[in-house]
Amino acid sequence: MKNPTGKKIGKRGSFFGGGMNHVRYDHKSRPAQIDIKCFKCDGLAIAQDTLANPDFELVGDMSPSWRQSPFLVTCTECGYRKNSLCYLDLTEPYYQIQGRGEVLWAWNKKHLDMIYKYLQGLSITDHPYKFYQTYIHGDWKKYRKSYIKRIAKYIDYSQ
Repeated sequence: MKNPTGKKIGKRGSFFGGGMNHVRYDHKSRPAQIDIKCFKCDGLAIAQDTLANPDFELVGDMSPSWRQSPFLVTCTECGYRKNSLCYLDLTEPYYQIQGRGEVLWAWNKKHLDMIYKYLQGLSITDHPYKFYQTYIHGDWKKYRKSYIKRIAKYIDYSQ
């Protein structure tokens, strides 16, 4: 997947760190569903990992699908479909919000919801994407008011 900031996603821990650093930084994870821009119309396309365990929202690098091409992409606007794509073949994230700092991006609507709640100071203790709070950029926190306003306009939270 193309990163809108052009920077590496995530951090790497040291071999000697162990504990949560090892789990969080040395092993990679991604959601089983990623919302991307459609290859054809730039609308919302859903990239679904067809080999992911349906009981889990996140896929780790130890999953059989990690090194395969498990994604089925379906556009919600123009109906475009493509099967057997690998993660690196996916386009950029659909949810991108320009604030005062770096571009805020999210893998999908649930990930964006977690970022929104985190920036508002709300509890994300039971949120399925809580694990990714570690990766919230410093600029997103620094300019939280700017991002909160834009996220609220971007997605209708009254549902």
